Amino acid sequence: MSLRRKLLLSMLLPAVLLAVVGAIGLLAVRHLEQAAGRILSANYRSIQQARVMEQALDAIERTGTDAIGREARSSGTRTAVQLFEDALTRCVDNVTEAGEPEVLERIGGTWGELQDAVAVGREADPFLAALRRDLDALVAINENAMVAHERLTRRTGAVVAVGVVVATLLALGALAALAAISARRIAGPVVEVATQLHQALNPGAPRPGAVRSVDEIGRLRTELAALLERLARYEDEQKRRLLRVEDRLAFVMNEVLEGLVLLDADRRILAANRVATEILGPGAEVGRLLGTLAVRDDVRRVLGPVLDGTCGTETDLEELPFEIAGQPRVFRPRVLSVPAPGEVSRGTLVLFWDVTEQREFERARDRLLSLLSHQLKTPITALSMAVSLLRERLVSVPPADAELLAIATEESARLSALVGELIGTARDAAPGLALRPRRIELVRLLVRALHPLAAQASTLGVELVLPHAAVWADVDPVKFPWIVTNLVGNALRYTRRGDRIVVAVTESAEAAEVSVADTGAGIAPELLGRIFEPGFSADREPGTGTHGLGLAIAREIVTAHGGTIDVESEPGRGATFRVRLPRHPGGPS
Repeated sequence: MSLRRKLLLSMLLPAVLLAVVGAIGLLAVRHLEQAAGRILSANYRSIQQARVMEQALDAIERTGTDAIGREARSSGTRTAVQLFEDALTRCVDNVTEAGEPEVLERIGGTWGELQDAVAVGREADPFLAALRRDLDALVAINENAMVAHERLTRRTGAVVAVGVVVATLLALGALAALAAISARRIAGPVVEVATQLHQALNPGAPRPGAVRSVDEIGRLRTELAALLERLARYEDEQKRRLLRVEDRLAFVMNEVLEGLVLLDADRRILAANRVATEILGPGAEVGRLLGTLAVRDDVRRVLGPVLDGTCGTETDLEELPFEIAGQPRVFRPRVLSVPAPGEVSRGTLVLFWDVTEQREFERARDRLLSLLSHQLKTPITALSMAVSLLRERLVSVPPADAELLAIATEESARLSALVGELIGTARDAAPGLALRPRRIELVRLLVRALHPLAAQASTLGVELVLPHAAVWADVDPVKFPWIVTNLVGNALRYTRRGDRIVVAVTESAEAAEVSVADTGAGIAPELLGRIFEPGFSADREPGTGTHGLGLAIAREIVTAHGGTIDVESEPGRGATFRVRLPRHPGGPS
């Protein structure tokens, strides 16, 4: 059966239903006409309450008007006064016609005047007569309205009946026309969709010609079935590709040296590679709870925060020595939280970073540092002894030569102290920039450390201005002078004859500040953010002794003291370095 015929048949059924609705509408209108009296119930209630007020007035006249001004209620019985007032209230609440509010307002006013007249002993008959006239007027208004509403309802019912008949006939004709038009307009797009699906699924096939009396729905169903079959084949291909990607990912996970474990919110294993499986021990399979595995005691102790759920979003755990494939390795576990939209955490990723090579490098570095410091100790000690002996023998020498001997003595002492620091660092189990601060007079310490550079500045024709006022601070007496000697040494390298270098030390309630300002070449703005990087040099061709480490070491020492270092510079106008150290309570030691 063609789609047109199906649509025609499907439209006939609504037409029949519409005819039934029209018949029901006629019956409903007829029922409306017969029930006109019920529609006017509101007017009837007003008339009824007016009669109640008349009866109350009759009762008042029989019992005497003095009942109006006092409490005349027996137990459980309402008086005529109460009946009148209640009926008046109901009439006021049930106003439906024009003119009723004015009549009710007069009744209320007359009733109040009646009560006032009784209270002062005046004649009540005129007020009672006025009330009866107004009540008759109220009844007349509602009776006339009932008659008018009844006539209007009957006329309306007749008009509605005619309208329903006409509307039903027009609707039947329009529905029949709509059915024919819809049959033509819907069948065409369905056939076109089926044709487009056929061409999309068979790009090389010719466009089918128009066919009359064809099952359009059946044709569309056939083309959709072919499309679903192709989609199913595409889905199978995507599944196979996904499986291949998962296999490759599993291969990569198992080949890396790091251990990977993915846990859900309940700490159940979702995935684990080969290294992680060896660390967690037998039974570390997908679906197992991490807390139920029979892991080694040291592994369980290291993973305690994971088992307790006390890890943050990114937490480094204690290092874990473990033997993998017969080789001793060192792992540093890191716990990462896997976030989820709208949730705190969907799961946890545990990474066992292999830091074996890093630890071996650190041990080799420490051995080299120990060897280097030990081998430097002997020649520096001999050099210090030689300089001391030479100074003792050359008692009567010119002042310039005596100053050179003093500088050599001081530098020998500084080299000896530096070698001592290197030896102490090599012996330390956790090497680092260990400070031994003590309360010291800062200006005297810096002037003594800059004494050799003062002679160099004099030779170069650069004026070196040193501070004089005493400032006390808690610093390491060996390492802190390295900061200023590095800064002044750099300033000498970038100044010319006639330039000036000023070293100043100031203090406030919060900090002590050491500044080194020069009038040399200055620093380019694009280099200011990099000058403290290790190995960075502003020179295109660094000269002898310039390794790009001085400022990096200075910043590290300042940071270890809890202070800050910054620089201001303008090319051609020099540079100013400022070192700020926090003040601590207490006086000089």
